Amino acid sequence: MFSGFGLGTLLLPVFALFFPVEVAIAATAVVHFLNNLFKLSLLGRKADFGLVASFGLTSLVAALVGAFVLTRLAAFEPLTSYELNGKEFFVTPLKLIVGLLLIVFAVLELTPALERLKIDRKYIPLGGLVSGFFGGLSGHQGALRSAFLIKAGLSKESFIATGV
Repeated sequence: MFSGFGLGTLLLPVFALFFPVEVAIAATAVVHFLNNLFKLSLLGRKADFGLVASFGLTSLVAALVGAFVLTRLAAFEPLTSYELNGKEFFVTPLKLIVGLLLIVFAVLELTPALERLKIDRKYIPLGGLVSGFFGGLSGHQGALRSAFLIKAGLSKESFIATGV
């Protein structure tokens, strides 16, 4: 049960090849949800419920804000278009932002110095806000969630269950 880099970074671009970006994000969220239900069924009793309250509740609220921003961005007209192999493609603000986030999160995940980054436990609620917002906006919350929860001193089972 790996945490961090994964579904959002790998599955979202594949879904985006076949569906509009906002649908690809929603489909990725469904896969995340089902995966989390599976983890919860196996390890839910090991969760640190104090952290679930301080991280999870702020994350939930911020995810709703991120999803609201996502729906607003999806309504914008394309910025430009281009043709490739006789097909017309459009660059929308949403596609541009999600594409940039994919690049940023992939680079952050692959930066060796950031592997050792540990964020103090007092910033757990802020971590919920940041992680939740980006989760709602683009489906990218795993690496951020891990960066904030790793400092909490949890066992691996509790870390996974609390993150779920």
